[in-house]
Amino acid sequence: MRLTLPCLLVAYAASGTGPPVNFVAGTPVILNDNGAWSWFMDERAIVHEGKLIVGSVRSVGDYANDSASAWGNVEIAVYDLGTGATQRTVLHRHLQQDDHDNPALLALLDGRYLAMYTQHGVERRIYYRFSEPHNPLAWGPALVFDTPGDSASPLRGNNVTYSNLFPLASGRIMNFFRGVDLDPNYMYSDDTGRTWRYGGRLAHGRDGYSPYLKYAFDGVGTIHFVMTEDHPRNYDNSVYHGFVRDGNVYLSGGALRGKLSATVDVRINAWDLTKVFQGDPDNVAWVIDLELDAQQRPYVVFSVQKDGRGRPRGQGGMDHRFDYGRWDGSAWRVHEMAYAGTRLYPGEDDYTGLAALDPKDPNVIYISTDADPVTGAPLVSRADGQRHRELFRGTTGDFGATWKWEPVTANSDDNLRPIVPKWSDPRTALVWMRGTYKNNHGEWTTAVVATILP
Repeated sequence: MRLTLPCLLVAYAASGTGPPVNFVAGTPVILNDNGAWSWFMDERAIVHEGKLIVGSVRSVGDYANDSASAWGNVEIAVYDLGTGATQRTVLHRHLQQDDHDNPALLALLDGRYLAMYTQHGVERRIYYRFSEPHNPLAWGPALVFDTPGDSASPLRGNNVTYSNLFPLASGRIMNFFRGVDLDPNYMYSDDTGRTWRYGGRLAHGRDGYSPYLKYAFDGVGTIHFVMTEDHPRNYDNSVYHGFVRDGNVYLSGGALRGKLSATVDVRINAWDLTKVFQGDPDNVAWVIDLELDAQQRPYVVFSVQKDGRGRPRGQGGMDHRFDYGRWDGSAWRVHEMAYAGTRLYPGEDDYTGLAALDPKDPNVIYISTDADPVTGAPLVSRADGQRHRELFRGTTGDFGATWKWEPVTANSDDNLRPIVPKWSDPRTALVWMRGTYKNNHGEWTTAVVATILP
């Protein structure tokens, strides 16, 4: 009989030894021996027709070694949930060794899959490919959509990255991406993705680097989003929320904010939306994940850097927290939920191990941290005596005010950037990166790992 996670932990506690070295709840499955992703494109992992399908970008360890055959390969891993078989294919060979090149995946009604992806801010091209029907391992040729702007701009201010795909009930497919002026832009298709048209800009951030957004879709015609003003290295970000429906942008409570722009001109600023969290020099926010509950109300997790006041880049980021926010129908209720630990690497003081909301249950979350979630004490692995990031499952029963934490991994290597794909099954599929991650330009040796939790 398979023990549930709480039963496993009770058993380890009774033994007096705690979780063993390289503990993973459930049975870990290696989907890919090397892969990474950024977290601003969705869906990065999907479950469809009994298969877990995950995109990632391969590294050869040295960004300058672009002659290596696997350098920057965009890959798809497929895990058959019935047979346990795992297979992998290359979606786009030798594109760019950068985790921002990871594809967004969408299952189409005719059984094919759509993958949409970009290079990281070096051109205006958005690539997309279709699979054969019911076969996410066989893909057609790469097609290209050129977005507006001037690729020759010395500021590269119109080059693209990220894709977020949403299939509206009307038949239209929307893709929200970073484009003109490094703001969130959108494009759409009315012929199942064969051809695309540029739509316009969703909203405007501060005139610094770029705002950052996470999206959530109700499955019909409403797309929620949370956003910051800028990159947290440049600004003491707050968090804002709005939603798009029928060509309009609304505030959290349903008040009309304005029309969705149909040109490159932008009409709505981040700070015109509903404020979820007020940032300041001691509380610098960055959005991580957004989902909708059974009443179609949004809930969000974001990181907050606590120690950057007055410090130059590279000198902060040693104290992060995870905050949880939930719209109760009339107001946002926001609580600090856990210690998120230290920065992922020097120079990007706001990068953390990240978190994943359970899309089926707003009372459950999975986090990656190198600190005890409750006390903040460093997590030192018995495997090598070093501090590492571990995964924890958190549960709340009071709208996020208090949390109970249980380890999903323990005494192991770094475990980071978890994903919980939507799945109409009582079980939960948890996917993450496991290994060493030094930066987004290719210095990673992280396996793509999954476990199925009862």
